[in-house]
Amino acid sequence: MVFTYLAVTGRSTLGRLRAGRNFINHHSLMSFSSAIDSNFFTVGITGSSGLLGSSLIDELSNADATVNGKPIRIVKLIRANDLGTDTLSEERITSLPWNPSSATPEDVIDPKSLEQMDAIVHLAGENVATGLGPLGFLGIRPWTDKKKDEIMKSRVGPTEKLAKAIAASRTPTSFLSASGVGVYGTDFFGGNEVPAADESMNVSAVGGFLAEVSRKWEAATEGAAGNNNRIVNCRMGVVLSKKGGALQKLFPIFFLGGGGDVGSGKQYFTFISARDAARALVHTLSTPSLEGPVNFCAPEPCTNSEFTKSFGKVLSRPTIIPLPSFAVSLLFGEMGEEMLLGGVRAIPKKLAESGFKFLHPIIETACQ
Repeated sequence: MVFTYLAVTGRSTLGRLRAGRNFINHHSLMSFSSAIDSNFFTVGITGSSGLLGSSLIDELSNADATVNGKPIRIVKLIRANDLGTDTLSEERITSLPWNPSSATPEDVIDPKSLEQMDAIVHLAGENVATGLGPLGFLGIRPWTDKKKDEIMKSRVGPTEKLAKAIAASRTPTSFLSASGVGVYGTDFFGGNEVPAADESMNVSAVGGFLAEVSRKWEAATEGAAGNNNRIVNCRMGVVLSKKGGALQKLFPIFFLGGGGDVGSGKQYFTFISARDAARALVHTLSTPSLEGPVNFCAPEPCTNSEFTKSFGKVLSRPTIIPLPSFAVSLLFGEMGEEMLLGGVRAIPKKLAESGFKFLHPIIETACQ
């Protein structure tokens, strides 16, 4: 039998000037001052080789893409144990080492290069959807204590180091750091009348491992506060793309006719297409009013059953082989309880209010 699983993976005294509902405030002044001597708006990206990082680079590489009226320079931040003598080049797409294991801010990333960066988009972190062992690459192994430790440490420690380096820099920076909608918990199911979560929800006491990871991950960004730095906690839904992540792993299962509901099928599934996620990050870079927690997810979250039917429809395949709850619990333990049987229903209130428009607002278009 082929089992189905879900691999998740104060206002300025200048007043407000409306331009697509983007507001001018001290952050907009910041973004100009940090690149006053540069012809580019420079964006550093960690995790640039991942699904979302690759999608973001594609979006930023668009010939028409600009921020603050400037063409964009992309800097792929590559992990290294030694920064060496590398400095920032003038190429439109370049790379630079960073060392998240360093004990001092000046050794995390070259200070002079950091001063030239208008923004850093921090996407690096251990994949929560894969497990250890021979089938780990499929994301069908339960979390072990070792795996959970890797997930936590890969997010909190490097984020703290990067935040301190940004705080120590002489020029202000927009710091966009990934987080997850798992911060809202996993108790959202169709029919139970629990309202969708937006960024105003108090998440301080939400239970579950993923909620704890997201809280500590976001807390780690606070070290960047001050010096007119802008901090955005990008609470990502499941990023959907046939090039990787959940859809790529599920494709062969559904293509062979093995798709079906997981558990009751009523658990909510909060998603965003890779293209919309990348577009939303670019929108956030150029929208200074967006700060703090921001939900990066489609405006129409669906249930697991709705996702299953939509993906089957896109592939023209039946979806009649379910994965019962008892099997999920037996095979996947805590990971299965949170990621497969649990549900998150979040909505992108801040993005919507800032004027962002989705290309793939519903699950069927996001699966295509």
